[in-house]
Amino acid sequence: KAITEMGAKAKLNPIGTGPFVFESWTTGSQVRLSANKDYFEGAPKFDTLVLRLIKDETAAAIALEKGEIDIFFSLQQPQIIDRLKKKGNIKVVSREANHTINLVLNTTIKPLGDVRVRRAIAHGMNRKALVDGYFKGTKAPGYTVLTSSFAEYTDDVPRYPYDPDKAKALLKEAGATSFNFEITSVGLSPYDKLVVPLANDLTEIGIKTKIKILERGAYTQARNSGNVMSCLTGVVGPPDPDSPLVTLYATKSFPPGMNTARYKSADDLLAKASGAIEPAARKAAYKAVLQKTMTDVPVIPLYADQLFLAHTDKVQGFVQNSLFTVHTYPVSLKG
Repeated sequence: KAITEMGAKAKLNPIGTGPFVFESWTTGSQVRLSANKDYFEGAPKFDTLVLRLIKDETAAAIALEKGEIDIFFSLQQPQIIDRLKKKGNIKVVSREANHTINLVLNTTIKPLGDVRVRRAIAHGMNRKALVDGYFKGTKAPGYTVLTSSFAEYTDDVPRYPYDPDKAKALLKEAGATSFNFEITSVGLSPYDKLVVPLANDLTEIGIKTKIKILERGAYTQARNSGNVMSCLTGVVGPPDPDSPLVTLYATKSFPPGMNTARYKSADDLLAKASGAIEPAARKAAYKAVLQKTMTDVPVIPLYADQLFLAHTDKVQGFVQNSLFTVHTYPVSLKG
C-alpha cells in the first residue's frame, strides 16, 4: 500500500511493523523515530528515538559526557575508549564481533596467483603491532575470517606471524623479489589509516606498495569490478559461518560479489559444511574449510573486531550483541 501510494517517495518514508515509527530523516545529521504505541509486544519505554550521526569520536564522547546523547555506538579510537572508561557516570561495554578486517588478494593478477607470494605478504605485515600498537589492544588477532563469537571457530589453522626474513625468502623462491602492489581501501577511519603501516611493512620486504584511498561509493564500485589487485574488506553478519565464508571464498561470490580474490578451491568443502547438522560434524567440516583457506591464504585476516559501546548510567536494560546493530526496544531511561 505504501509503495502504491507513495511510489519512489517510499524509500525515504519507510513503513514497518516494529516498535518504532519513522518520523524524519535529516541527511548527514539524524533519523528521528517515535514509539509505536500499537506494537504487538507493547509500546517502547520511551517516546522518541533519535539516531545522530557524529563523525568525530571526540565530539561524540563530549556529547555523551554532557548527556546530549545516551548511547555512543561503535567506538573505535583507543584513547576515547580509555577516556570514557574513567568517567564515573558512563559505562563502556565490549564483546567479540562477528566481524574481521581482511586484505583480499586478487589471485588472477600476477604474481598473486603464487601461494608463496601470498604467504610472503602475510608474513611481511606486522599485524600484531597493528593490534597491540595502533589499536592498543582494543582489537584481537585474526587467525581466520571467523571470530571466536562463532561456535564453529578454530584457531588450529596455518598462521603467518611477522617474519620479514621468511617473507623475503618466499619471494625469492617464487621469483618475485620486487613487484608493484596496490592496496585499495575505503576512506573511512580506521581503514584509511591502518593501511599505511601495513604498506610500509611490505615495502621493507621489497614489495613496492602503493595505497589507493577511495570514498565509499567509488571503493565499492572498484571492489565490485573485480579488477583491484588487493583491497581491505570487512565481513559482518549473523552468527552463521556461511555468511563470511561464502561471501569471501565461494565461486558464486565472484565479483560483483566480495570474492575479489576469485578463489576457486572452497566450494566442495563449503557445501559439505553447510550440509552438516550435528554440532561436532559442523565444527569438523568448518575446520576443514578454515584450514584449507588459510593454507591457500587468498584472504589475509588483519584483525578480529571487538565492539565497544558506551552509555550513560541512565540507560537501563541494554544488551549488546555481536553484530553492528543496537537493539533499543528493551531500553529504558532512569530518572
